[in-house]
Amino acid sequence: MTVKVRINLANPLELMELPGLSHEQAMTIVKFRAEHGPIQDVAELARILHGWRVSDADLERLAFDPADSTAPESPGA
Repeated sequence: MTVKVRINLANPLELMELPGLSHEQAMTIVKFRAEHGPIQDVAELARILHGWRVSDADLERLAFDPADSTAPESPGA
């Protein structure tokens, strides 16, 4: 079973479990979520990270839930 990295809930250390993702990129994701809400899909993630290449192996590990307005900082999240 592949462990999923929940892009919209993961902290920077959890995000860095994705191969090739730097601390700076992880912080970019966290900042984007705080300012704009959840990341919807891999295409949006690639835009945020300025063309970060997502391999097929990475795709299997990515989860974009929740895709609503729930942020990790929200009560009850």
